[in-house]
Amino acid sequence: MKSYLKLIRPYGMLFLGFTPVFGAIANGEFKLPHLFILFIIGLLAHIFTFVQNDYFDVDVDSKSKYVSNRPLATGSISQKTVFIIFLSSFILSLVLVVGIFFSLQSFLVLLTSFLFITLYNKYSKHFLGMEYVLSIGIFTFGIFGALTVSNNISYLAIIISAVGFIQWLFSVGVSANLKDVEYDSKIGIRTTPMVFGVQVSDKSLRIPIAFSLYVIGLKIIHILIVSLPFLLGYTSIFIFGLPIPGIYFLTISLALLYITIKILSTPLSKRDKMLIYMGLQEGLALLLIPITLMSHLIENIKILPTLFLILLLILWPLFSFRMLFGKRMIPLE
Repeated sequence: MKSYLKLIRPYGMLFLGFTPVFGAIANGEFKLPHLFILFIIGLLAHIFTFVQNDYFDVDVDSKSKYVSNRPLATGSISQKTVFIIFLSSFILSLVLVVGIFFSLQSFLVLLTSFLFITLYNKYSKHFLGMEYVLSIGIFTFGIFGALTVSNNISYLAIIISAVGFIQWLFSVGVSANLKDVEYDSKIGIRTTPMVFGVQVSDKSLRIPIAFSLYVIGLKIIHILIVSLPFLLGYTSIFIFGLPIPGIYFLTISLALLYITIKILSTPLSKRDKMLIYMGLQEGLALLLIPITLMSHLIENIKILPTLFLILLLILWPLFSFRMLFGKRMIPLE
């Protein structure tokens, strides 16, 4: 059972799990049964994405000193079983959409999302810039959630989906690729950091100023996009007359900028510490979305469900890490 849990990476399942949920909320859906089914589809998409990624990368992973102990690489779960898992997740997602939310637009957009995710998983080790392909898949997954509400997609739903695009672009193109520069360079894989001239020397990353500017620029763009609902008046920095969302947003944004600098400055000899910074970056980035939507959520689903959502996003990854990896709490990445 623990091998299967490690395979599906439960600590990260809320990222894709809530992508169509936030897309639907941003398009005016607040009925909990509707949102719950979208959440299930999001969890299935998470399983599809990460299990399929391991399936395509098994040969590369088995030779890496960092991830060679993944369940598929060690053989504790067979390739046939892994194939059945991600294919079943894909089929069940489609069944739920056809049976509950069917419209031609939502169905086709969901298929498009799975297509882009599959292209990334299949070719990420062969072509440069594939993180942009994956991010398009995430963006369309958010739009899929909006389309289950109405074929008229609101600007707020587009913005929230664009947040997912830039968030995954950073997490994969920067965080994931940066920690793997040493191994990727040895086996001839060219990733975005290497194109910018990032190199490994004495267990430290030599990071050119151009890449640092690219990374910090991405994070600033991320923060600006997620602030648009405030700036355009779709949501408010005030609840109950107090600037609570605004203060939380500012605090998290500053923390994200600080953590981004720490990711760039942490040596590979402290790779576990780098993974912690990357995990914090992903968790706080996801938390920005409900903070931005807080006034919208409290107005429509009230304060207790909103607080439960925020607490879930905070506590679930911590619980999952502890359950799978003990006090060390460092994943197989």
